[in-house]
Amino acid sequence: MPAKPPEKKIKLALFASSCIAIPVINELLQAGRLAGVIVSTRQDHDARQLSSQLQQAGIPFHVFPESNPDQLLPIMDDWQADTGLVYTFPHRLPKNIIHAFCQGTFNLYASPLPKYRGAMPLYWQIRNRETESCLSIIRMEQTVDTGDIMFQQPLPLTDRDTLNTLANTMSARAPAFVTQFLDQLCNAKLHPRPQEGESTAAPMPQLEDLLVDWKSMTAEGIAAMARAGNPQFNGAVIKWQNAQIALMQATPVDHPGYGVEAGTVLHVGEPEGLIVATSDGALRLDVIMVTEGIFSGLAFAERFKLDAGMQFS
Repeated sequence: MPAKPPEKKIKLALFASSCIAIPVINELLQAGRLAGVIVSTRQDHDARQLSSQLQQAGIPFHVFPESNPDQLLPIMDDWQADTGLVYTFPHRLPKNIIHAFCQGTFNLYASPLPKYRGAMPLYWQIRNRETESCLSIIRMEQTVDTGDIMFQQPLPLTDRDTLNTLANTMSARAPAFVTQFLDQLCNAKLHPRPQEGESTAAPMPQLEDLLVDWKSMTAEGIAAMARAGNPQFNGAVIKWQNAQIALMQATPVDHPGYGVEAGTVLHVGEPEGLIVATSDGALRLDVIMVTEGIFSGLAFAERFKLDAGMQFS
């Protein structure tokens, strides 16, 4: 019998703007499945580092032509890309690009869609103290983040996760996840299903989202807020004597409240540290960052002469 011809591998064009995508790029490259990478026009350190690493590795890449995305069409043809995958990419793709691939265009997303649609799903899931998320691959549509769910796997969250640790967990799990997705896409074993349930938003946090409101927020809520913003958004922002201070880490503790107003310093000293009253209890401020440096809560209190009875606004 004649030998069966080798099965054609699906080649993928990846749309990315962050080094978080590098493990996926390496996996696709080693498997002979990477057609090339479309990078963002962003000029932050992360985006520049991604482009630099692609260049050093000799991987085909092209900067997204924002003013005329159709310029990508002949590049996709030249790369012989069968499918597109959006992963850490901030630009909206026009209809012509979405429909340019014979196997479709997809989006890798880190939330149990339709919950946490938006630019910063990891931040809001940590802040809202979710215990489990999902890696989701959806089919891309013109309406952002609304396409059918093609493939999904759980992504655990812990009460110690920061924005970066959770992003690193996602980055480490994504290569195997994308490989499994492509295998099932190639073998027509995917079972698309519509997104069901109530959608929630996960926008890029603005300054007002990052400010601690001592009177309304719980100790657990402030601690989660600090983790969610660590390090990209400088944790949670607290105000002291008209200055904004970055609270990078905090821990709810049992401590007498003495009936004082939320935001009042309850204790400064060894071994407990710097403890502040909240709406429902007390919070130890573990790590604080200011222009003068990064301090433990106790070191900050001693350096800037905080004492019990003083108040954060």
